[in-house]
Amino acid sequence: MLEPEAFHELRRSPRVALRIPISMRWEGERFSGSTLIVNSYGALVYAQRNVEVGDIFELENVRTRVLCHCRVVWQAGLDQSGFFKLGVEMLESNPAVWGSDYTMALAQVSPRGSAG
Repeated sequence: MLEPEAFHELRRSPRVALRIPISMRWEGERFSGSTLIVNSYGALVYAQRNVEVGDIFELENVRTRVLCHCRVVWQAGLDQSGFFKLGVEMLESNPAVWGSDYTMALAQVSPRGSAG
C-alpha cells in the first residue's frame, strides 16, 4: 500500500477543495453544477445531469466565464443531495478556469509555489 506522501508524488498538480458554480453543456443541453475539488487538470463536480464516462462536454466557470472542454473519467451516480458526482479531466490543462479562488487556495496548499 502506498503511503500518503506517495499519492502526492503521483499527482500532476495539488487538489484543493473549492466550491465553484459551473455551467455544463453536453449534447446541446445546458445544466448547472458546482465543483467540490479542483486541480490544474480536472475536478470532482456535482452536476444536475449524469454524463457517461468517456463523454466530452463544455464546462464554464459561472463567475469568470472561462470555458474548457472536459472528459468524464469517473462517475458515482446520483448522490443523496440530488446531484450526480462526476470526476472530470480537462482536455488541456487550464487552471485559469478556476480563477483567483484556485490560485489563492493553491498558495495555501503549496506555499513554496510547487504546483507542478
